[in-house]
Amino acid sequence: MYTLYQIEKMMQANHQERLRDAALHRTRRQALHRSRVRSTLRRAIQDGLRYGIDPNEVEREFTMTLHQVTNR
Repeated sequence: MYTLYQIEKMMQANHQERLRDAALHRTRRQALHRSRVRSTLRRAIQDGLRYGIDPNEVEREFTMTLHQVTNR
């Protein structure tokens, strides 16, 4: 049988583990979201360049979008 102190320590350890897991999941979701945004932008740039969009305009839009994503 566990003492109250041991139970409290186990609960604290469990809570810390859940916090670490949540932080890892958040980081993974953010990285995945950025990756999807980058691939979407890459496809848009490739399509745009095929149809004659100005490369400076594409670069500006790409930079603005990445700033928006990273500021979330």
